[in-house]
Amino acid sequence: MHDSDGFTAFYDQRRDEVFAAVVVSVGNRQLAAEAVDEAFTRAAERWAQVRQLDRPAGWVYRVAVNWATSWRRKWSRRPTLPIEQLDRPGQDVLGSVTLLEQLGDLPVLQRQMLILRFVLGYSVPETAEVLGVAPGTVKSGVHRARQHLREVTEVPDGA
Repeated sequence: MHDSDGFTAFYDQRRDEVFAAVVVSVGNRQLAAEAVDEAFTRAAERWAQVRQLDRPAGWVYRVAVNWATSWRRKWSRRPTLPIEQLDRPGQDVLGSVTLLEQLGDLPVLQRQMLILRFVLGYSVPETAEVLGVAPGTVKSGVHRARQHLREVTEVPDGA
């Protein structure tokens, strides 16, 4: 592979944002780092096809999340750490540990929808394509996720 094929520039430009999105999706910085490394390696191996996609970073994100999910499934017999003990990365990207905790409470698909839409800036159709769901599913999932986040961030009366 030559630098002139664009992969190195793509990696340099998109690696940090994809990593931040995957961290929030999988809830663990180390697992996300491994998943993103694996996904970018696969992208490099298939760069001729991947660079043709409308959103190559979306492809890398999806591969990374799938890899992390698969890895977790393989190790599901091991005890998991309570949410309080999971690494809390991405604060510099998303700004708030509280937000990360609240995102962690969402179903995985809703969390991924929010990340693709509002962290990576994908449109509804692009988000649907990356996740392999209908655009209506993205719209309703984002609506429910945002509603949940509003509910858990509301200050009770008299507080």
